[in-house]
Amino acid sequence: MKKILLTALTAAICSSLFATAETEVEARLQAMSCIVPVKTGENVTKRIKSLLRDRKDTEKLIGRTASYFPIFDQQLKELGLPADLKYITCLETELNNKCVSTANARGIWQLMSDVQEEFGLRVDATVDERLDLIRGTEAALKDLKRMFKAYENWELTLAGYNCGVGRLGQAMKRAKSKDFDKVKKFLPEETQNYIPKFIAFTYVMKNYRAHDLKASLPALDLQCIGAVKTYNFVSLSTVANITNLPYEFVMELNPQYGEGYVPENPKGHNIVVPRRVMGALQDYVSNPDAQHQASLVFAAMVVDANLPEMEGEPSYFPTTYTVGEGETLESLADVFNINAYNIMLWNHLESASVAKGKELTLYLPRVVPKRV
Repeated sequence: MKKILLTALTAAICSSLFATAETEVEARLQAMSCIVPVKTGENVTKRIKSLLRDRKDTEKLIGRTASYFPIFDQQLKELGLPADLKYITCLETELNNKCVSTANARGIWQLMSDVQEEFGLRVDATVDERLDLIRGTEAALKDLKRMFKAYENWELTLAGYNCGVGRLGQAMKRAKSKDFDKVKKFLPEETQNYIPKFIAFTYVMKNYRAHDLKASLPALDLQCIGAVKTYNFVSLSTVANITNLPYEFVMELNPQYGEGYVPENPKGHNIVVPRRVMGALQDYVSNPDAQHQASLVFAAMVVDANLPEMEGEPSYFPTTYTVGEGETLESLADVFNINAYNIMLWNHLESASVAKGKELTLYLPRVVPKRV
């Protein structure tokens, strides 16, 4: 009898805690800023529960934002678009640039091959710029900006991004309306669920700390990346030699070059590498007549043997920095050639605001490139 009562009491407590958690989630959803109206319902809460239940996968997703969100935020700001749009990549690919859909959409933004005509991206066996982190993001954001200009509504814009403007246009004609709530029943089921999924991912990415989730960060060379533009032919094996990076790693960062080289292009192509080696690569691509000096570039790099090494991260060292008067994460990022968003993740900060006297942990490049 005691066992039955204890079991019933445990179940009642768990049920009460679950109800409390649901209430808290509901309150955060209602208070959350979002580019689409936050309409809660089974589709939203079910997806949130799934993301919170699959903790390891969600923490890996949060960690991958260290690599990509700084690049997305910069382009969003330049185009005058809301920062929330970056969460599209979370629900489209969970920030996996190698994703291929059943419709053959590719890249972190899941672009179709028609971007070749619409946005001038090259899509062939040699170069697939849908996989180019810079060019692919630029195309996706221009597409979203164009659709929003036409619809003046982010629900319709996101729906059009998912199913295409043609199918959205047909649905709007059938509904005889531009009201998304009236249009959505004429859209594919996947598109009807797209907005609830977007809300759920937005919620988790903005509130993961409230659920005791922590970013499972990738290697620092994956977190701290940037792009160097080249107009000349460059093999990725040469990039590996110049930067002293494994060839496979260079390929992982640049999946758009399917045949292992960057072709000549008067408009330029991007090569993504860790920020700590961008100087060496920039020196090389800026002076194509001095290719014979490539082997000398790394010989001229300065390494301070007295710096402590991190286990598994010999190219970086940790340091503690105390924020001074008038300093911001952005100003520190400029000084140390890192990114403000990375500093936030490393220090578990909820915003970019930082007070004087705050101690921050920074990871700085151990190897400093210098010109030959």
